[in-house]
Amino acid sequence: MTETILGQSYGYGFVVGLGAAFAIIMCGITYVLAKFLNQIQNSERFTTASRNVGSGLISSAVVSSWVWPATILTSSLWGYTYGISGGYLYGVSGTFQIMGFALIAIEIKRIAPSCHTIGEIIKVRYDTPTHFVYMFYVCATNLMVASCLLLGASQGFNAATGMNVIAANFLIPLSVAVYTMFGGIKATFLSDWIHTVIIYLIVLVMCFKVLTSSEIIGSPGKLYDMILESEAKFPSTTGTSFLSFKNKEMFMTTWSVCLGGFSSVFGDPSYGQKAIAAKPNSVLAGYVLGGLCWLTVPWALGTIGGLVARALLVSDKFYTYPNELTSHEANAGLPLIYAMGTIMGTPGAAAAMLDLFLSVTSALSAELIAFSSISTFDIYRGYIKTTATGKDLIRVSHVMTMVFSLVVACVSVIFNYVGVTVGWLIGFYGILLSPAASTLVLTLYWRKTSSFGITYGSPLSTICGIVCWIATAKATGGKVTKDTLMTSEPSIVGNFVSLGSSFIFIPALSLLKPELVLFDFKYFATAFTAADDADEEEKEFMNTSPQEQRELKRASKIALILNAILLFGGYLIVPLAFYGTDYKFSKKYFTQWVIIMTICLIMASIYIIVVPLYQGMDSMKVIFKGIFFGNGKAEVLDASAQPDVSSDGEIVNEAIQMDDDKEKLG
Repeated sequence: MTETILGQSYGYGFVVGLGAAFAIIMCGITYVLAKFLNQIQNSERFTTASRNVGSGLISSAVVSSWVWPATILTSSLWGYTYGISGGYLYGVSGTFQIMGFALIAIEIKRIAPSCHTIGEIIKVRYDTPTHFVYMFYVCATNLMVASCLLLGASQGFNAATGMNVIAANFLIPLSVAVYTMFGGIKATFLSDWIHTVIIYLIVLVMCFKVLTSSEIIGSPGKLYDMILESEAKFPSTTGTSFLSFKNKEMFMTTWSVCLGGFSSVFGDPSYGQKAIAAKPNSVLAGYVLGGLCWLTVPWALGTIGGLVARALLVSDKFYTYPNELTSHEANAGLPLIYAMGTIMGTPGAAAAMLDLFLSVTSALSAELIAFSSISTFDIYRGYIKTTATGKDLIRVSHVMTMVFSLVVACVSVIFNYVGVTVGWLIGFYGILLSPAASTLVLTLYWRKTSSFGITYGSPLSTICGIVCWIATAKATGGKVTKDTLMTSEPSIVGNFVSLGSSFIFIPALSLLKPELVLFDFKYFATAFTAADDADEEEKEFMNTSPQEQRELKRASKIALILNAILLFGGYLIVPLAFYGTDYKFSKKYFTQWVIIMTICLIMASIYIIVVPLYQGMDSMKVIFKGIFFGNGKAEVLDASAQPDVSSDGEIVNEAIQMDDDKEKLG
């Protein structure tokens, strides 16, 4: 096809017009929060949102951070390519990453509640070379993830609207950088909620249109019949049914993406920032419910986007009829856009593009604030000016937000012209950067991890992963090219080796050359300090009470159980049972599957929309009174009315000691 489904005006309208509107709205919200809730931007609030964010906003931020352009486009591609299993397996693999990170988030709040970045934890525990090695991994992950966001969005906008790739790469981050720079991480949380609400509403409309009132489909039964008809005309290249899980390629692909995704989650500082910003009692609910809510998005898009596109291949109203999508069209994410354009006309295609735009801007905002935070606290205050004031930190944060947005745009342009796809990039940086995940896990959970083990074990694991990746591509593809490197076998081998070997090399080297004194986790409680502009409320939330310590320990056990249930139940037993029995969905079972998916989507939408509003009701009342009656002003926290949290963290240490004593006795 030479013509795009939408004109360039749609592309520039979303990127420039809607981007500017969001920037203005978010800057306005930041002003209102400062005027009526005393939330003046300082170094603590900009980076950590005063560590007081509720579970509702954490959940919406989790959904927003994981709803990448890859989520929108790749889940649809998997549904189109692999059938009924595509959207589900994409969703459950990402949910497993979220659940896994919940354990990390809980541990950060438990032992290091006053840190500003995950990099600070590494700096406090190890020597300078180790911190530099870890900084390379997290900064590279930050850059790769942000570039992946822009890469997917720019390629999608170019394929659907004809918008210039370079223009998309530079214009998309512009509005995001503006409101992130002025609003900090709190603006990111609020932006995440707004974006996520709109995304859910669009996906709901798409689902109900396809499954109930569409003249072309209109019911799950009709969709099932069209899939069978399309399968007879365009059979799967693997010889398996699109209505079954019997596809070896699909399983290898999902495991490769899942393993590679651990580097983009555990090593991405933006996910750590959300954990740091959360209330202690909000971490478990925020991440677990956020993960379950996120699962419904790719599951639904894989079905109503990819699988519907597959069914519509037999409709003369489909854009590529009587042919299949070309590999270029499929990899550019057009199954969803073509499907919605066919079902709902131009508004449907535009709605799909709006989903794509919202997914990149919300996630990119988190990446910008994460890079500015590690640049400010880990590098600037850590090595350049250790006596930096709050104003100094804010100034550096603003500058680095803009600098990083420019760098990401340039790198994404390079990837576009090299011909790299989002799928290729995800597989590559998983192999390259997975040791960052093991570094964080071993730092938080194992006292014997040493600087020597991290400094040399992490690069060694990366080298092993790359060597095995290239060797497998040579063995399976006969030669090493960009295409053979990203087939399923080399990708999964490289990811397994890179991640798995790091859990061997780092402990082995740590035992070979241990630290002279074993690290005491209690030290984290008093190791981090606020800048001179922090208020009493922010200082209070830098500590956890004995009750919160006990709740976090209990939450960690619950999260571990939920991870086991998800891994063995949702990710292994259910899919492999379908695979092993070679079960092909009947029309009745397919209908049940789609109905269950839709119910889950509705419940997730209600939670994401309603809970943050409910939890923020008191603040909204103050703002409402201030705007309409001129008497709504939040009271400044009275430090004298708060628990006596001493500067040396005695309460935290006492709580930890109490728990240790109980464990020794019991």
